[in-house]
Amino acid sequence: MSLLAALGRKVIAQQHFPLLHQQLRFATKKAGGSSKNGRDSAGRRLGVKVWGGQEAKPGSIIIRQRGKRFYAGENVGMGVDHTLYSKVLGVVTFSNHPWKKKKRATKRFKKMVNVVPYDAAESISM
Repeated sequence: MSLLAALGRKVIAQQHFPLLHQQLRFATKKAGGSSKNGRDSAGRRLGVKVWGGQEAKPGSIIIRQRGKRFYAGENVGMGVDHTLYSKVLGVVTFSNHPWKKKKRATKRFKKMVNVVPYDAAESISM
């Protein structure tokens, strides 16, 4: 069979059967579009860890916070990320400290966190 005859048959086959060169199968599942959402980070577990009246050991975290919502008082230290921690063994107390003298100030008190050592706490309770 000559090359010309083979090419003639191919041309005839394409004319009579146009679907031979097209896809005959369809997708069994539709293609899903991509989404720009769908990401989230885990919670940071912020907040008060030791409440007023509870015992705090030296170095234990009292409050984890972003910014200075609570301020460090006596026997309380503040970390680089504003975490408040106890410096001594004692009882945690919360108090308000006057901050602004203006009458129209929106925030007139600072929330202070203190740790009263046990020897001082025992003398106060007696």
